[in-house]
Amino acid sequence: MKGHIAKLGYVGVQTPRHEEFRTWGPEVLGCMLGPDGDDGAVRLKIDDADYRLSLHPGDDHRFLYAGWEVVNHRDLDAAVKRLEDNGAKPRYADKALAEKRGVDVLVQFEDPFGLPQELFCYQESNYHFWHPPRPHAGFVTQEQGLGHVVFVVPDARKAVDFYIDAMGFTTSEVLKMNEPLGEMWFLRVNPRHHSVAFLEMPNSLGLHHVYLESQELDDVGYSYYDVLGGDSNPDLQMTFGRHIGDQVISYYVHTAGGFMIEYGWGGAYIDEMDKRSPNNLNFRNGKRQELWGHHFRFQPNEAVHPYQP
Repeated sequence: MKGHIAKLGYVGVQTPRHEEFRTWGPEVLGCMLGPDGDDGAVRLKIDDADYRLSLHPGDDHRFLYAGWEVVNHRDLDAAVKRLEDNGAKPRYADKALAEKRGVDVLVQFEDPFGLPQELFCYQESNYHFWHPPRPHAGFVTQEQGLGHVVFVVPDARKAVDFYIDAMGFTTSEVLKMNEPLGEMWFLRVNPRHHSVAFLEMPNSLGLHHVYLESQELDDVGYSYYDVLGGDSNPDLQMTFGRHIGDQVISYYVHTAGGFMIEYGWGGAYIDEMDKRSPNNLNFRNGKRQELWGHHFRFQPNEAVHPYQP
């Protein structure tokens, strides 16, 4: 049975280097600055929603929440019941916290590994319309929401079972990674190839990266070559390349917040109703991940810290 979650709405992290995003987000990614959070959080805006990424001040790097949008109160109540039926303990947040998030109604819960998740409906978009700080065609959001979020977990199948059974996700792809990594699962709730993915790594847990998708490849290329300086940048985790599964052309870069950003273009659109669509992907189970590029870089980087729930 398909779930009631429509898309990924926002992601929040804590970092002592949150202020660096005030310039890094606009300069590297072309994001706007949204209204600051009440705690001084720097918020990055990529469309008409007030924010999509929220960087909260704190003494350490910590994943705080991922917000999943439902379209109305009725769907929210149904999503809450499904969570309860599958052993989760969702709870409605008070109005003050919902207002801090900029939503009408907020529900909080944890996944099987304690990673904090949220459901919400009606995110605010009253700050001002999308007007980028430099020439930029904009980001792919709308029905697909904020790009995607990837978590490292010690048991991928345990996570996948919960997100399918309790949250209504559908599997798009499974990859068999090289040791010591296990499987990597990609799950979707809308036409985007995946809104969440899980990378299995022994004794590890936390946020791996957040994906942002530009509407134009030129914006990604400009960011990679003209702003970051291309392959020589020591903050890169993966160089420019193209995935086989979701067909995205992208690069991965470490941020001051201790997590990575994947910045890309060209993600496959999965049309559930049209099986003849050239962009429709069947379930894929394989080992090869890249069509070209995406070479790993392993230089030490002080911004890389494990998240804990």
